[in-house]
Amino acid sequence: MGCLPVPLFFLIGFGIGYLVDGQHGALWGAGIGLVVGVIGMGIMIKAMRGSDGR
Repeated sequence: MGCLPVPLFFLIGFGIGYLVDGQHGALWGAGIGLVVGVIGMGIMIKAMRGSDGR
């Protein structure tokens, strides 16, 4: 569950980048989506671990 943001944001970034600037934009969009997904994964895992009051 914690890794769910990675492929979602990767694919969304790729799609938006491709629509904006073709193959070059898809590369940038995928990279930005990957970074956002990894950050989202960290936040999600932290939220799931912190939900027990620790």
